Amino acid sequence: MRSIKGRKKNNSGFIIADFLFAFTMTISVGIIIFAITFSLATIEISQYIIWSTARNYASANVTEAAAHDQAEKKFQYLIERFPLLTNSDGSSGWFELSRANLLIGELDKIDTRFNISAGDKLNDNRQPWTGASTTINLKLFSNLQLPFLGKVTEDKSGFQFPVRAFIIRNVSQDECKKFFDKANRYDLGIQKLEGGKLAPAAFGPDPTSTLLMGEDNGC
Repeated sequence: MRSIKGRKKNNSGFIIADFLFAFTMTISVGIIIFAITFSLATIEISQYIIWSTARNYASANVTEAAAHDQAEKKFQYLIERFPLLTNSDGSSGWFELSRANLLIGELDKIDTRFNISAGDKLNDNRQPWTGASTTINLKLFSNLQLPFLGKVTEDKSGFQFPVRAFIIRNVSQDECKKFFDKANRYDLGIQKLEGGKLAPAAFGPDPTSTLLMGEDNGC
């Protein structure tokens, strides 16, 4: 009887160790689930920001440069509304939607991280590779430390991912004018169309002259 009682006294502290281990593991799993869900929500916001940036670039404007400028302003405006995404100064933050890596235009030519297959390159003229691109850094994961396990990773670059949006850009007014002026399309083509008419320039210096009236964003 004495030996049995002695063994019970020696094992009396194991339940505390089991509880602490289970409690610590529960907290660790909870931290991981929180990090994943919060990161997914932030990625959705980042995708919307990049899509809005690409949409502003896709809208017709006076020139392509003006559309590019409007897209950059839209990006700056939106990320300033989400402070969690603006930690681009290297400070400790949970997320960073990079301003420095923002690319707007033909991504297959200017985005070195965007790789397309040889088959897609054959149809390059038919694919909407125009849009906006940047990278999101999930600092919440790269700096995460779990009890008993330590850091999730030593390589902080492993949680940097590209975020892209592709929208075909409408041609600008300047590009339309250059297109119709090229190879004298206006004189040799438009004026000779059957049933084609030109609007009288009633408000111009010469009421008897004509001017080209275009639709579809100035084309």
